Amino acid sequence: MTATKTQTAQTAQTAQTATLYLTELDVTRLERIASRAGSAQLEDMLDSLLARATIVAPEEIPTDVVTMNTRVVCTLPGEHAPRDWTLVYPDAADFDAGRLSVLSPVGQALLGARAGQTVSYRLPDGREQQVSVVEIAFQPEASGQYTL
Repeated sequence: MTATKTQTAQTAQTAQTATLYLTELDVTRLERIASRAGSAQLEDMLDSLLARATIVAPEEIPTDVVTMNTRVVCTLPGEHAPRDWTLVYPDAADFDAGRLSVLSPVGQALLGARAGQTVSYRLPDGREQQVSVVEIAFQPEASGQYTL
């Protein structure tokens, strides 16, 4: 394995086990969605996030963290052009318009990730994929918008 691939794999591994930050409001809204959906898979995803999350007031979230309604610039392996996505709740999702559902595999991986971090997720066919957070282009909390 080359040094670059080793470093990328180590970064992705660290991202999976590192503490992530979530806002109290994001957690409350995600819990509400999980309870409405009655989906064991969604509840398991939320439990997994919460097990490694540090939950903070919206005013205390670091400005380099992907929160709900954050516009994030990402790169995927093998793609030259970066992706510009906004992480949204399922009812606002529109992949073609750049609005990525938090319930999608990549959306789940991005929630709580930090700028400069590479995170891993599983595609529906079981393959592992990575996404790198290049930049937080807009974070509601950093702009004083605590209820988006």
